[in-house]
Amino acid sequence: MSKTPFKQLLKRLHVAHLESEYAVAALHNWYQLLVAGKLTSTNLDDFQYRSGLELLDKDGVLKEDLPPIQRWLNRLLALPIALQNAIFDEFLSLVETRVDAAREAGTLDVGVETMIVEEATIIDDVILRTDPLTGATSHLLHIEIGIRRKPVSADRILRLADTIEGATTMFNTQSHMVALRMPARSLMEESDGTLIPRFEMMRPTRSDYHRAIAMQESAWEPIGRDDFITLWRAEADEAANTLHREHIRIATGLLLPIWSALKGSSSVKRVAAADGRSWLGRIVHDGDVQALYSALGLGTFTLPPAEIACAVIGGRSIDVERPFRMTFRRALVNRSQRIEILNCPADQLAWLKSLGAFTEIIGFRTRVFVPVDQAEAILTRILA
Repeated sequence: MSKTPFKQLLKRLHVAHLESEYAVAALHNWYQLLVAGKLTSTNLDDFQYRSGLELLDKDGVLKEDLPPIQRWLNRLLALPIALQNAIFDEFLSLVETRVDAAREAGTLDVGVETMIVEEATIIDDVILRTDPLTGATSHLLHIEIGIRRKPVSADRILRLADTIEGATTMFNTQSHMVALRMPARSLMEESDGTLIPRFEMMRPTRSDYHRAIAMQESAWEPIGRDDFITLWRAEADEAANTLHREHIRIATGLLLPIWSALKGSSSVKRVAAADGRSWLGRIVHDGDVQALYSALGLGTFTLPPAEIACAVIGGRSIDVERPFRMTFRRALVNRSQRIEILNCPADQLAWLKSLGAFTEIIGFRTRVFVPVDQAEAILTRILA
């Protein structure tokens, strides 16, 4: 733990900004857990005595008008360092729990970000709305972007492995990729304050966070340092010399009239290409396009099967209406990534299996899957 907790908090303001909805909600949750006696850092009587903050009304109920974050911080800074750190740790765990949930739901608001790309090709440009007075238009752009990744060097990952307590070099027996596993800040159950242990998995081009219980069922295993570095260098070199391509959709142009129709995150992103072109707008995730079309009276939108497969493998859930209402999502079964089809009518199972899907009974329930390596072809047949 740092001996300067306030500076420690400032370093995390990209997540726990003091005015963000996540921090405000997390502090209110912290007050609730404190009153319920479910925190380990302190208890209600001791905290009120040390801080001078009164949290209960005359009936012994948590006040509606609770101290805001700035006042809470000011009082905490007068507490002993060890107590400050313990309270901050609980607070940040609650913030990260909310941020993690928002990120998984695709609603994380991070303000204006700039995405710098080497290549950008407009695949489709749909006019969503034309203003009847000015003629100004709102657009939904489908852009293929090419990004040059900057992998973490072998020297840097070795320094991290040597300096971070509990760091372990890992190898995935299925993907044959490597990662440095490091202890991460635990999440916290908002209902009872139970800590949820997590690990950070640092890869050459990104970091992922996994709950400890999920890691036990994964294909990740410890690996010797020499083999780890050899594989890390090979993966990093390949990433540095490969232009990573992906597809995005961004609503741009006159946005105010259609703002309420845009679902998901309200963050604004600027896509800047190397040739000087740029687009400013809101990213629209694949699963939210149909809702946007419906809100604006534009009819039905269906993602191409290849894009559905790519989006689901990337971790997003996609709803479709035809041939019947169903949801595609990623599932991990027996350490194997699959695409699962949810809400399948029982009378359609035989038809889906004839197209390449398969079923398994798991937990006394029949579940329907599509193998990842054949996903595009099978989804094309299902959605034809």
